[in-house]
Amino acid sequence: MIASEQESFAAYAVLARYYDLQHASYTPDVPMYLQAARRAACGGAARILELGCGTGRVMAPLVEAGHYVLGVDASEPMLQRARQRLLTAAGGQYDLLAADVTGLGTLLAPGSDRSTFDLAIIALNTFLHHLSRESQLAALGACHARLRAGGLLIVDLPPNDELAYQPDAADSSAYEFETRLNDPDRNTIVDKYVHSRVLWARQEQWLRYRFEERAAGSNEALRVETAAFRLRHVFKHEMELLLLWAGFAGWTWHGDYDSSDYQEGSPRMIVFATA
Repeated sequence: MIASEQESFAAYAVLARYYDLQHASYTPDVPMYLQAARRAACGGAARILELGCGTGRVMAPLVEAGHYVLGVDASEPMLQRARQRLLTAAGGQYDLLAADVTGLGTLLAPGSDRSTFDLAIIALNTFLHHLSRESQLAALGACHARLRAGGLLIVDLPPNDELAYQPDAADSSAYEFETRLNDPDRNTIVDKYVHSRVLWARQEQWLRYRFEERAAGSNEALRVETAAFRLRHVFKHEMELLLLWAGFAGWTWHGDYDSSDYQEGSPRMIVFATA
């Protein structure tokens, strides 16, 4: 078995840089969060909690829009990149907290200035890093406990059929080319390869990545790095039960960032849950 939950977080010591190279300019979900923040605070500045904030991809535009955001992540290397990104995010205020969900009870004590939020966010598949029901409920419960009455939680998940379209290689040495990344700061090219196993009985995907970096215009590898982690996929009705157990009063489902209804063929499975 590869990559426990803690090992998955540790993998981001390697993945942090490559994550930003691949996802720093990914913005289609940002307008959805900006609109939700405006509504949650009735047009004013919202107080927002983001679990798994990573390198601050979603945080930065929310802060720039004038909102307060507390970003929580278990990976210090990811938070280091978030700090650099947020240095240029003028507008609102923010804090960054290195913690996993099991430590939020004391770090965000009820009654503290960090304890009440209008909006909570778990963006772009981040919830899949919670590999057990206990961890899933801890994340959702942490959000529910710190949202004001009527506050909103948004969790962005892959659709129910996502696993069916993932690579499933029985040969542990078989990697598929996924994408080519450009690092303008180092003037290098990074080829990203993935080995994927799908375990239906566990609702899990096991992933190993290999990154081969070379100077632009060269075929000689300067660096090869690997990282591995697991994802626990969650289905729509399973998620509804988790939300119920965590105390949420109701929810709506959306199939994309335009708030369209979730249905067959939807590219995303996004839940808006009310505390």
